[in-house]
Amino acid sequence: MHGNPVPSGLPFAADKTDRLRFFFQQAPGMIAILSGPDHVFEFTNPAYLELIGRHDVIGQRVRDALPELEAQGTVALLDTVYATGEPFVGRQMPVAFQRRPGAPTETRYMDFVYQPVMDDRGKATGIFAQGFDVTEQVEARTALRESEARYRLFSEETREGVIIHNGTVALDCNPAYARIFGYDNVADVIGRPSTAFVTSRSAELLLEKGRLRQEEPYEIEACRKDGSVFPAEFVGRESVWQGQSVRIGLARDLTNQKRRETELRESEAHLAAIFDQAAAGFAECDLSGRFVRVNDRFCEISGYTRDKLLSGLRMQDITHPDDLPENLRLFQQAIKAGEAFEIEKRYVRPDGTEVWVGNTVTLIRQEDGRPHIMASVTIDLTARREAESALRQSESRLRLALDAGRMAVWESDTRTNSVTTSPELNRLLGFSEDASPTIEEIRSRYAPGAHERLRMAAAAALTHGQRYAEEELEVIWPDGSHHWLLLRADLEASHGPEGAVFIKATGVAFDITDRKLWEGRQQLLINELNHRVKNTLATVQSIAVQSFRELGPESDLRVGTFQDRLLALARAHDILTRDNWEGAELRELIGEVIEPYCRQSSGRCDVDGPQVRLSPNIALAISMAVHELATNAAKYGALSVPTGQVSITWTVTLDDPRHLTLCWQERGGPPVEPPKRKGFGTRLIERSLAHELSGEAILAYVPTGVVCTIKAPLSEVT
Repeated sequence: MHGNPVPSGLPFAADKTDRLRFFFQQAPGMIAILSGPDHVFEFTNPAYLELIGRHDVIGQRVRDALPELEAQGTVALLDTVYATGEPFVGRQMPVAFQRRPGAPTETRYMDFVYQPVMDDRGKATGIFAQGFDVTEQVEARTALRESEARYRLFSEETREGVIIHNGTVALDCNPAYARIFGYDNVADVIGRPSTAFVTSRSAELLLEKGRLRQEEPYEIEACRKDGSVFPAEFVGRESVWQGQSVRIGLARDLTNQKRRETELRESEAHLAAIFDQAAAGFAECDLSGRFVRVNDRFCEISGYTRDKLLSGLRMQDITHPDDLPENLRLFQQAIKAGEAFEIEKRYVRPDGTEVWVGNTVTLIRQEDGRPHIMASVTIDLTARREAESALRQSESRLRLALDAGRMAVWESDTRTNSVTTSPELNRLLGFSEDASPTIEEIRSRYAPGAHERLRMAAAAALTHGQRYAEEELEVIWPDGSHHWLLLRADLEASHGPEGAVFIKATGVAFDITDRKLWEGRQQLLINELNHRVKNTLATVQSIAVQSFRELGPESDLRVGTFQDRLLALARAHDILTRDNWEGAELRELIGEVIEPYCRQSSGRCDVDGPQVRLSPNIALAISMAVHELATNAAKYGALSVPTGQVSITWTVTLDDPRHLTLCWQERGGPPVEPPKRKGFGTRLIERSLAHELSGEAILAYVPTGVVCTIKAPLSEVT
């Protein structure tokens, strides 16, 4: 589009003749005469009115009659022509007209000239406008250019090769053809024989297709410039090119397609193997429910052979009647909506037994989107159902046990500071069974220090890598009565921000109030018994002192020995009393007995051995024996001199039955000689102790120090 100058000064008389008006009216182009500097329409021919879509513009200014032209610069252009007296020529210029009120503007392409009308003095009095609508020519040329561009784009960018040949040699091709056949450029292809691009075996087929003018695609063995062979698809048709009859061929490299087909076949074979050998059951049904494909696992689950299932059986035929209505509803819904569904149901096997299965069913559509096949994955749920049934029975038994034992199940979480109660727990805490107490209300009934003891018990268990904790809880009911609960819990720790540790506990609680009251009464009874025993021992001691005193001063040593034995018996009695006469720990027992002899020098007595708990009668016997050994060592043996030492060790053998072996060994004391006669202490150790232990006690007087070995069956040890 451009403007060109034309000769100026076209005369136009004010008194136009009718003949000239008639000529303008019949002119094929658009003509308008504008007068004055405001460009007032003075004359328009029908062609102009048809273009602008108006019929009442005479006497109006251009900017008023056609306001859309002012924004496009038309009025300014008219002002320039009028002011300068120079004409303006426009070529293929787009002009937008609003041909109807309220309608969108319509762009037309125009060739036009604005010619100033001059008076006798050479001054412009108006403008003569003439133009032609060339929209169709512009659009045609544009379409042609776009078509040519599309052809070039197709020819140069398409991956298919295009060749033009006359049946003998190549006349032209696109870059893709040269690339497919291994040539550097199009020029290397032009002039080569048509058969140069195929193997000798395919050359005859290529020529035959040309002779027969067949236009159906066919596969051949194509040949690249380097001689390599590859599969290709050819299709050709007759045409005229540059005035001569030619054949235009389209070539497509099938290498990737053939590879994909091979991969697809291998993939299908692999999927088929997976389908047949999968651990889950696979089945495909048509839209009526008839089985069309099943794998071995589905046959195992359903109990039917493959031949039987594929002989026309439907999924409805093997589904339990009670489960069928819901199954059919979901089946039809999946066909309509295309949504997969899951269902747990029962199959009825040929032998009448039932098997629980889980089905996941998916609709498979055809390429056109129509429903085609219902594919299902089936797993055997029999074991899970049996486990669920066993779990329900176990839960029922647990509930019965909890109810019978009046135990309460509870959960607590320090992260949320919450506790889950139950009617039984409410009862144990002194709330009504239907109450929902908060954690603060529950803790308000703890006895002083109870909350801290619970926290310490949980922390201690977790510190030692244990998940289970047990602790007693004392609570005080609103009526002031004290009650005790035994809490046992499974603990789970988690970490929060800034190193905070939260504990989630799940456990049981049961009332031990009666037991605690009984233990209190028992402890009172034991304390009273212990008091009476000590009074009895004191009475015996007093009687012995009075009796020995009658024998004179020479009896003082015997009195002291007897008193020491009574004290040893009393100390052993104290240890048993602390443990409610349920036994004593051997290490603690020995420590109590030898403490008076070893307190001055801690390194003189070496005690070593595993943890062993003794029954009350054995504990008393061993304590008396160790006391006798320690007394003799202090008087005559290793403990009578500063350099002497005593070693007390014990082991538990793995014999059947197992045995406890305790060894007392002295060293560093005065040389030892066997006694000429056995005193009471020796007889106590060798006879009485052996009888009490159902074992043996051996005293050896070796020169380096006394050695006493005590052996007892572990069955006598608790």
